Amino acid sequence: PAAPLPITPRAPMPAVGEMRPLAFPATERLRLSNGIEVVYARSTTVPITRVAVEFDAGLAADSADALGTQTLMLGLLKEAAGDRDAAQIAEREEQLGANIGAGASMDRTTVSLMSPSANLDPSLALLADVIRRPAFRPADIERKRAQQLAAIGQERSSPNGMGARTWPALVFGAGHPYGRPMTGLGSPETVGAVTREDLQAFHANWIRPDTAQIFVVSDKPLSEVAALLETHLGQWVPPASARGEKNFDAAVPAARPRIVLVDRPQSPQSIILGAMVLPTTGHQDRVVFNAANEAIGSGFLSRINQDIRETRGWSYGLGGSAAGLEEQVPYIISAPVQSNRTGESVQVLIDQYRAFLSDRGVSAAERERIVNANVRQLPGQFETSAALLGALRSNALYGRPDDYWTTLAPRYQVLDQAALDAEARRLLGQAPFVWVIVGDAATVRPQLEALGLPVEVQAAP
Repeated sequence: PAAPLPITPRAPMPAVGEMRPLAFPATERLRLSNGIEVVYARSTTVPITRVAVEFDAGLAADSADALGTQTLMLGLLKEAAGDRDAAQIAEREEQLGANIGAGASMDRTTVSLMSPSANLDPSLALLADVIRRPAFRPADIERKRAQQLAAIGQERSSPNGMGARTWPALVFGAGHPYGRPMTGLGSPETVGAVTREDLQAFHANWIRPDTAQIFVVSDKPLSEVAALLETHLGQWVPPASARGEKNFDAAVPAARPRIVLVDRPQSPQSIILGAMVLPTTGHQDRVVFNAANEAIGSGFLSRINQDIRETRGWSYGLGGSAAGLEEQVPYIISAPVQSNRTGESVQVLIDQYRAFLSDRGVSAAERERIVNANVRQLPGQFETSAALLGALRSNALYGRPDDYWTTLAPRYQVLDQAALDAEARRLLGQAPFVWVIVGDAATVRPQLEALGLPVEVQAAP
């Protein structure tokens, strides 16, 4: 026989080095002459400026009978603006090394710019054209409408899309601004009915200086950036029409435990969504809750992922977390599983959350892992200008103080198991989950009926 291969023992792993504290740049503010607030942080790592012009609109601003209007409007901003068409806008971006994008979350609508700082002046001129002077040409409208209708069709046939279109109305109610599909695509009926005048009216009501806030991260000092912003956006005045207002007065319906099955024939996989509205809003602090949730729902090492994916092998991965909305906050479990294990997976999820909220709260080992991970990731979390910009924007959305991120490490370090358990029980223990299952009804319905919860069959909206 051959001689055994020599084995050289590996050197021991290096010890964890001393953790540096988070160095978060100072936040500065000023207002342009038209009243738009500018929120700024300086980052000199690279000569890049990032600008986000954020409007207090978001998908929640869509009229309930015209869902999808905003998505269509945003898709048209770069099709033609000022004296340029889409090709000329793209050519100008390429010449400047800049990139302009538009999008919306549920609560905010944003037009953003990334530009080499040396080209910031002409890049801001282009950004101002896109924001202030979109053309909404009829031919562009019809082309983008056709694309959006195709996207709706795709969403209504995909398991994740069918689930995403179903759960919001079940937990928030159809009349609530959050009770609509959070992708913002709308329906074929509403998108098909949108006119050029509707798009212009939405733009006039929501994309305007009195709903705007500007966030900037740049290597340039604020004084230089502010002078350029004043030139291109400081003289912008609101139109005569009234600004849009969102109304969150609609009552959230009382939750009742049930299963809503959305039939997708011959689907080899089921999508399980568990949803509830938490008794909190985005403006209320969730540091303790989010830390506790890492034990049960968030991350690869969460109990539900370890149980259903790692131990049982029924899923490629799953999780549960609180959505980052400004008003009422939903908690969503998302679990793609084998079709023949759908009912068992729902039962495992019910059992895991029930145990976590009773006698199997956060363990000492979980507490140590969660605290260490959150504290140790902070120093490297904001090394890029994009990450800094996101931090400024989230602070504004949730009403946080400017020093929020620098206060987190000591807050994590004093957390104990009792505090984590109490917060999880306070928020997660107040209402039952509504379960939305997208799958082959012929296969999964008998499994679901065996769980003892009411089962309703519903078509995806």
